[in-house]
Amino acid sequence: MKLQVSIASAALLLAAAAPGWQAKTLASAAPFIDKANDEWTRAIVSGNSDVLTAPYAEKGIFVGPDGSVSIGKAAVRAMYASRPASVKVLKASIRSDGRAAHDPDDVYEWGTASMTVRRGETIKQASGRYLTVWHHEGAAWLITRNIAF
Repeated sequence: MKLQVSIASAALLLAAAAPGWQAKTLASAAPFIDKANDEWTRAIVSGNSDVLTAPYAEKGIFVGPDGSVSIGKAAVRAMYASRPASVKVLKASIRSDGRAAHDPDDVYEWGTASMTVRRGETIKQASGRYLTVWHHEGAAWLITRNIAF
């Protein structure tokens, strides 16, 4: 919980330091980004594809570390749901390292995610960077592009 509070605090400090519309944009997006990141850590472990895809826009795109591309919320959900039963995520964490307001309706977020994964009897640690584009739609901020490295 301390990590989540520090990430939210850092986002608010960054938002406060940004000029005018940028600060407002970052502050508006922060609760949506923080919620999605917090929920991701539990949902990737449980395999809950509905929770994993909840923050995606209908035409959102996910690019995996292997270069695979899922286009549209339904395809992203199917990608998450297709994890074989022999693959189990034991533990996961995500760290948002930065955010920038491109315009009043688009925020870029980047960071690092890590997982402990069991495939059969083999347990491995996996980590990688990500870049996510969040777009303001109505009252919500949704993922339009998510690139996992």
